[in-house]
Amino acid sequence: MNLYFIRHGEPNYSTDSLTPVGHKQAKLLSNSIEELHLDEIHQSPMGRAVQTAFYSAEKLGIPPVSEPWLHELCWGDMSGNAYSSASPWSVSDDFIQNIHEYPEGDAWKNHPRFKNDRLVEDIENHVKDFDNFLAGYGYVRQGQLYRIEKPNAKNIALVCHGGITAAFAAHLLNMSFLEFITHTHIGFTSVTKITLGDKAGYNAARMMYFNDCRHLGER
Repeated sequence: MNLYFIRHGEPNYSTDSLTPVGHKQAKLLSNSIEELHLDEIHQSPMGRAVQTAFYSAEKLGIPPVSEPWLHELCWGDMSGNAYSSASPWSVSDDFIQNIHEYPEGDAWKNHPRFKNDRLVEDIENHVKDFDNFLAGYGYVRQGQLYRIEKPNAKNIALVCHGGITAAFAAHLLNMSFLEFITHTHIGFTSVTKITLGDKAGYNAARMMYFNDCRHLGER
């Protein structure tokens, strides 16, 4: 089974929609989407992801499935106010520029910058839902690996966001979320392929390519 993580196009965050540039990016993506030989499209319920998925879904004739667990991550204080604290990317930049190192492994979750932030719990909840999704296809998480009970060769697109893609990719590859976002950048409408294998038994998730933006004329 192959997973294709697709980030939404350039957004207007205040209206949760695509900008004119974002719509152009999504249309360019749809021009090459047939190359992925997709069987299914799952999308975040957020407007910018729905609008991005629309063009490719229409091109392929595949009705997209809305998945609440593909919603973008939330961060902020524990009072329930979303986005009331600095974004994890801003915190990562602060570690780099001012501390010159970042917490290793899962230590980031207990760092004062994150310990009382809703981000940690939000990631954990999303990851549980994601693993339940994969288990439904016969790919069951066991430690660092996946036990493949019902192997398949499906190609599944997940049209979502930079944060949730980072959380899921880090989980699949056994990296910490903070480490992943510190060392990567996920561009608008970029495609990232991670394969889980198509044979029964045990397998490690493998990243086949990352942040592919060739449809935008970028390499």
